[in-house]
Amino acid sequence: MASVTLSPGVQTSDGGQRPSQIKFWRPGQMALFAKIAAYPPLGSVTVVPPSRKQFEFTVVIESSASLPEQPWEVAIWYDHSTCYATNTGEWRALSLQKAETPPTLLYDNRGTKLYRHAFEGSLPTPFPEEPRTYKGRMVPFTVRYRINANEEWTWVHENFGTSDGQVILQPPLDKDYLGAGPVELKDWWHTRKLRSEAPGASLYSFESSATIPYNGTDAKDEFIVLGKVFMTHKWFALVRIWSPWLAPRHGSQHFRLNEPAILLSFLRTDGQHIVVLAVNGIDDVLTTLRSDGEGNIMVAARNDTGKDRKFRVLAARSYNFEIANAAVMYEMRKLVRESAAYQTTAQSLPTHIRHESLDSEADTILITNIHDNRNPADDNSPTPQWLASWYDSLSYCTWNSLGQDLNLEKIIAALQHFQDNKINIANMIIDDNWQSLTGTQGVDNQFHRAMTAFEATPHCFPNGLKSGITEIRTKFPHLRDIAVWHALMGYWGCISHDTGHLHTDYKLRAIRLADGSPAAGTKHAIDPKDIHRFYSDFYAFLSESGITAVKTDAQFFLDLLASTADRRDMTNSFLSAWTQAHLTHLSGKAISCMSQIPQILYHSFLPTNTPRIMLRNSDDFFPDVPTSHPWHVFANAHNSLFVQHLNVLPDWDMFQTSHVYSGFHAAARCVSGGPIYITDYPGQSDVKLIHEMTARNPRGDTVILRPSSVGKTIGVYDSYESGAVLKVGAYDGRAEVGTGILGVFNVAEQEVNFVIPITKIPGVTMQEGEKKRSWLVRSHLSSRITRPITPTLPLQGRSLLQANLPVRGYDVWTCIPVHGPYSIGERKLSIAVMGLIGKMTGACALVNSRFSSTGPADSSLAIASEKQKSVSGRLRIDVETKALGVLGIWVSSSGADGSDVIDVDNDLLVLMKGHVVPRERVKVTTEGIDALLTGDGGQPGLIEIDAEGAWDDLNLDAGWNNEVGVEVYIA
Repeated sequence: MASVTLSPGVQTSDGGQRPSQIKFWRPGQMALFAKIAAYPPLGSVTVVPPSRKQFEFTVVIESSASLPEQPWEVAIWYDHSTCYATNTGEWRALSLQKAETPPTLLYDNRGTKLYRHAFEGSLPTPFPEEPRTYKGRMVPFTVRYRINANEEWTWVHENFGTSDGQVILQPPLDKDYLGAGPVELKDWWHTRKLRSEAPGASLYSFESSATIPYNGTDAKDEFIVLGKVFMTHKWFALVRIWSPWLAPRHGSQHFRLNEPAILLSFLRTDGQHIVVLAVNGIDDVLTTLRSDGEGNIMVAARNDTGKDRKFRVLAARSYNFEIANAAVMYEMRKLVRESAAYQTTAQSLPTHIRHESLDSEADTILITNIHDNRNPADDNSPTPQWLASWYDSLSYCTWNSLGQDLNLEKIIAALQHFQDNKINIANMIIDDNWQSLTGTQGVDNQFHRAMTAFEATPHCFPNGLKSGITEIRTKFPHLRDIAVWHALMGYWGCISHDTGHLHTDYKLRAIRLADGSPAAGTKHAIDPKDIHRFYSDFYAFLSESGITAVKTDAQFFLDLLASTADRRDMTNSFLSAWTQAHLTHLSGKAISCMSQIPQILYHSFLPTNTPRIMLRNSDDFFPDVPTSHPWHVFANAHNSLFVQHLNVLPDWDMFQTSHVYSGFHAAARCVSGGPIYITDYPGQSDVKLIHEMTARNPRGDTVILRPSSVGKTIGVYDSYESGAVLKVGAYDGRAEVGTGILGVFNVAEQEVNFVIPITKIPGVTMQEGEKKRSWLVRSHLSSRITRPITPTLPLQGRSLLQANLPVRGYDVWTCIPVHGPYSIGERKLSIAVMGLIGKMTGACALVNSRFSSTGPADSSLAIASEKQKSVSGRLRIDVETKALGVLGIWVSSSGADGSDVIDVDNDLLVLMKGHVVPRERVKVTTEGIDALLTGDGGQPGLIEIDAEGAWDDLNLDAGWNNEVGVEVYIA
């Protein structure tokens, strides 16, 4: 077997891999079979930034070690005429030379011994250095190769019919020059250039000369053509797949959409990104983006204001998608905060509630709340509420686990299963069908059942909600937050108009929900004049019953209201009442679900004057639909491109840990930057997988290890159908010293083999000048750790990473900065603190790490051995983590007397809270660690400190501290 992996080793862009099968025929010999995967894939595009003076290609060939090794020859076949503007139509070959070092193979479960060879070469960029208004150039290329010089060349595209790859060369332009407007507008649009808050982007506002008419009846969508983005090579859209949910769509060249979109992005052939955003949330106009048959962008708007309004759109252009995307989102937030609707909502928020982002990296939020301000006799003193536990604790939801036939005994049995396996669930969601409703479960359609009372149904809680919650909390003391599910308008059938106390206690309004939806028809909802009182009473009841959070679903019903008057009266009123109630009574612990409608996303979640809440980021997890699982992760990763700019934590939905896709989903949740909910059938949990996602904190709670930034796709224009590996990037910690995280997921239906530059991992940059930084990359699944990588130009094989993923395959790569070298006597030490190894995102457990040199008289080492005291110096490493586990510290030792791997008995002393960590809890391993290639000749090893075992051995107590401190001395 032979495998060919192509990589133009460029710094930026969006690409993936396309696997296939080819044959190499040799006369008189057996056939060699090969698999090819390209980065970027043939049929896709990579962008070379204007700072580059050349662009590099790397080809990796793998051949089975059971056959004789072959002297492969490889060449890139590229469009020389386009690249260098010769107008001859000529294609040329670039012969690649065998490289010293192939890309690091981080993960490969094939179990086959292979020869691996890398071939490299580069082409100079065609532009002079001085800034001018050159046009970018898109250069097609393909690959040819042969086993040896006596064989015919084999062409990749002839073997699988795959189209050429493309490299877009961005020209060296003046930093403030990006050409004319981003969209070729029709005459009925007016353009206004705005100041962009995102440096590197040009920002525009488009407003129509035509108005959106209002004729006094129920408003409908009105359409107007915006214009066309020329030179489009790829485009991406976030569309409304149906009312409550967003999903990605992709295309090439001709722009064509079948669903309304809220966000569009175009990659042009000159390397510029054009992002177009529909304006929403500032009045009662709902705006979406469509296409016509000629590839124009069309704007659709529905005017519910009762006044004439204009069509409005924002657009930005930049050489970087994230910068252009940020430019339109920052401007949209400004428009929302200046709108009258927002000011009205902001004024209705409880005056005794405030929030502070104490540490934006850690996303720790403090608010204060008054328990019950309705009763003057109550103690109204502010009470601090930390939301870290709500955000970072492992959560359990009853939905897929227990279904809608809920009762107290089933809930207790499910929680008992987790407790028996030492998984201390801290948050629980009691999902659908705990409420008092009309009709009968399993008999009546849920959209015909309506809420009748605040109290729970006796079928679920025979002695009432408060009694049941008290029993649950007594049995499971680690359970901090218990949430209940309900619909925004009460239930799927809203509020009963003839049963229970709600229709007599609160004013109701008959509403009509739009045809075509499951809830279509006439329902009864709380009248907007009474909705604030209703929600205040409802959540006060929940709080008094021991409920501390809510999951509020079916919020898209506001979008289904068929009447203009109802939409205008109810939308902001319901959202304001819900927000005020969960802030007042539940400290902001809320999950907003089925709410990806523009009216909510913009108005409620773009402003940042309230604590972040959870926002469901995609359609549901469907355990019994095999094809839904890769799409679910793919859709969430792309939706986060928009959601990252909202004042929310994206919730990628619950999943089951005992499932054929369980590891796939678990890795996705770990890199998402949002909460993690499991919904296992009782007794069917993969405990090992749960421990890979979580850790035990010093207080005994099971917590997740969440990156401080939102996880999102780094391949914006990679379509689902392309077979590209989905790459989800996140970052944790402070800039320059934090950790980059990359989740890689095979969403194709066959095995894939791919190569990417380390600079694809968030936080890693090209290094220039004398002082350069290096990083290590660790694979979670293989435990393989690369050598220190310093990405410089030209980009060579040593800066590339390779993996082979099977069907349903995934991995999580953690990129750690290397510190040092530190001089200790004649020894030099380089250090990288890996975090908790064995955890998918174990580096996110790191709170802080410090390095310092200490002398022999350091009193803190009084308990050290005499041999350690006699050393002329030592390196002290102080590490603080928020959870327990096996702490990994990579150390490279070099020097006249220190070229050996660190020795536990002679070189190390480890303390926790002033106590020596037992010898059996510390070891040094070299397994899976790449040795250093050149330079100081250092010997790398991984110090593994079982901090959790030592914590128990030493019977340590957290006291007032929420963190675990570990001191490591290397002599």
